[in-house]
Amino acid sequence: MDKLSVRPMTAAEFEAIRAGMIREYAAEHVRAGNWSADEAEARATAQTDELLPQGVDSPDMFLLTAVDPQEVQVGHVWVGLKRPFGGSGAWVYDIEIDPSQRGKGFGRALLQAAEEEALRRGVTTMGLNVFGPNNVARSLYESAGYEVASLQMRKELEPGD
Repeated sequence: MDKLSVRPMTAAEFEAIRAGMIREYAAEHVRAGNWSADEAEARATAQTDELLPQGVDSPDMFLLTAVDPQEVQVGHVWVGLKRPFGGSGAWVYDIEIDPSQRGKGFGRALLQAAEEEALRRGVTTMGLNVFGPNNVARSLYESAGYEVASLQMRKELEPGD
């Protein structure tokens, strides 16, 4: 693996990735059948703005940027220091590695850096949600020691089933 550096995300970096982050989150909810395509982007935007009202300076949140040796951004992670629906521990809201940089160990290194930052801030557990069809992400999380804490399932119903 090439050397990866992880540092706090700047406000300019956040603005540069914000729209793509929202678009991908909306698309995941559409693929999962949670939201309609018509409402997805508005809902994703509202949730993001609610959780990050001050961008990278939002309370109880941290965002990290991963850069390669040439200082090119290869990924990011967004972590909340409180779980979204109560309980203790940190929560990974988003982790993304540039598609051209995947398979090089950057995702694992970025996840580890987020865990270390959470520990530094006094948090001793971290949770996340992974959408069912995202097998690559599921494999990463499982290999990093994450365990299923809850599992939702659904079935598309067809007449005559």
